[in-house]
Amino acid sequence: MKKYCFVVVAFLCVACVHPALIIPDNLETHLRYSSSYHHYVKLVNQAMDKDTTALKELLLIDNIGDGAGYEHGDILIQLLENLGDDFYSNVLSTVPTNQKKILQEYFFVGMDIRKKEYCFRIDKKYPKTFNEFEFDEIGKMRLISICE
Repeated sequence: MKKYCFVVVAFLCVACVHPALIIPDNLETHLRYSSSYHHYVKLVNQAMDKDTTALKELLLIDNIGDGAGYEHGDILIQLLENLGDDFYSNVLSTVPTNQKKILQEYFFVGMDIRKKEYCFRIDKKYPKTFNEFEFDEIGKMRLISICE
């Protein structure tokens, strides 16, 4: 019986997916409710390993709302900080313009959630990514005002 329990526990540990970034509570709850938590964590982990397909799939997510949407935006910002301007902007360049508008909103709320911990001018720190987002003048001012 002990061997059976050990095998089951070992199998469950192997099956567990540990995120490379901390998935905040609201986002985790939303993802578990929609049965997509493990897939999301897998994408985050692959993106952290510079998998362009995984990052693009994360950038194409457009159905996370409320507090979970803020937290998804935060994950996207953390990925930018970890992956760097060149890699992130190259993947972002493959995203359709209509999706970039949705990403702008995730980015705005992600910056808003983190402004007390860190804030940066994306146009200065990540200029290539900033250009790929194709912010209009109102969007540029909105993003810059988050940090002020």
